[in-house]
Amino acid sequence: MRSFLVFSYYTSAMSKIIGEALDEKSFKQFRARESTVVVATITNNGYPNTTPVHLITAVNKKTLLLAMNRNHQGVINIRHEQKIMLSLCEKNNLNISVRCNAEVFKERMECSLAMCIVKAAVIDIKDDSTHSETISGIRYRCKTERGKRFIQDVFDELETYIE
Repeated sequence: MRSFLVFSYYTSAMSKIIGEALDEKSFKQFRARESTVVVATITNNGYPNTTPVHLITAVNKKTLLLAMNRNHQGVINIRHEQKIMLSLCEKNNLNISVRCNAEVFKERMECSLAMCIVKAAVIDIKDDSTHSETISGIRYRCKTERGKRFIQDVFDELETYIE
């Protein structure tokens, strides 16, 4: 009986819906241009597909924009099934899953014709906190100056859609 109670305690604590929009802390984190999320999509044969995405920003507390390669499997999946989930594990113990409806908002970005913009409309936010503390999120480092310019250009273009 005790193991059931422990299991029940952990699963209920980890699946709590905390809202239908980003709170101020998560909104600011998405605007900081430093987070990497794991995006879960569904393939045309019903299997999950995940991919890390760091070219992401919040337009407002109900809308996220992601820049992705137009031919990436995640984008292919979004074209046929708009349901996605974003997982953010970040410093200051910010651990959330964001359930969204997504669509390709812009087929080709101005800064790179190989990239598209995906708009994700937030449905709800799930608290994924555990009994350990998250002290850092996934970070990336550009290998070249060209890469730094590319990332800057992508974020600058995403910013043009901020309200």
